[in-house]
Amino acid sequence: MSRIKELLNDNESILVFDVDGVLAVMEFGEYNHFIDEDNWNKNLSKNINMYDESKVSYKMQKFLKNKNMDKIYIITKVNDENEIIHKTSFVQKYYNIKTENVYTVNTEKEKVEKIKLIKGKNKEIDDKRIVMIDDTVEILTDIMENTKFSTVHISSLLDI
Repeated sequence: MSRIKELLNDNESILVFDVDGVLAVMEFGEYNHFIDEDNWNKNLSKNINMYDESKVSYKMQKFLKNKNMDKIYIITKVNDENEIIHKTSFVQKYYNIKTENVYTVNTEKEKVEKIKLIKGKNKEIDDKRIVMIDDTVEILTDIMENTKFSTVHISSLLDI
């Protein structure tokens, strides 16, 4: 029997969230979840911030509202400096996540190394209580196969 929801509700757990598709709803295209990479990068180069209130997941906002924000982290993939600023501002403004708890990567494979850095700052926490929450199964599987940390697909939070 899965004990995922137990970990999510445990005040001792450290929760590590992805942004796109987890804390930011994936509604970037007019009729699609995203826009093509070239247009995404053009928007970023023009410093167009696509992370506004319309991207907030109110269910996730409610879930995080009473959490100890010292135990809430972000690991998110970014393409450039503007995206770092936009995403950091987004999670601060709408989720109250601390700037120093936001980690960015250039590739999804780097998430394993970043979550290990989070563990290094929280050595007293049992590995299973460090929980990666993502919408990409490949990332979760990579963390599952290369660490002893727990993994949660965003779908587990739909009924919490």
